[in-house]
Amino acid sequence: MKTIKFFHPEETFVYYVEKCFCKVVYSGQQYQLLVEIHSTDDLDHVEDDAIQNNFPQVILSVDDFPVKFKSTDELSGNTIEIPQCYAEIEDEEGDISEFYYTNVNFSEDDFESDNNSLSFFKDQSGTLCLKWKGEVEDFTDESDDYIRFEVECAFSDFSKEERD
Repeated sequence: MKTIKFFHPEETFVYYVEKCFCKVVYSGQQYQLLVEIHSTDDLDHVEDDAIQNNFPQVILSVDDFPVKFKSTDELSGNTIEIPQCYAEIEDEEGDISEFYYTNVNFSEDDFESDNNSLSFFKDQSGTLCLKWKGEVEDFTDESDDYIRFEVECAFSDFSKEERD
């Protein structure tokens, strides 16, 4: 079973992936990566007094991140680095807009995710897989500290698609 792990100083949080998808879309004259990974809310494997019980489900996402790839098939064998969760981009009129590329969501609360490294590969059956490593703001006490995380998931044929 594919997992999501957060390496909190007091305990390692382990979640199981319920569903995930990966798309490369063409928008605004560029190709963009979209990834979304949902955990189950099953915590039967967690001790009763564990901090993780306060965070029963997590959703990780990459939205609208510009990539050079035109399809999900081109992702395999490549690593995409997203060092900052957002970027400030100036348009033709000189207005600056913030674009948030990575996000970690616990119970409707969003947290920034930095130092992201997304490594794509295909397993023995040819299924596109992802190993994502990064750091998220400490969601347990909302401090300025960061918690390392790792995600491993496999995208089935219906969870990856392209559109123009």
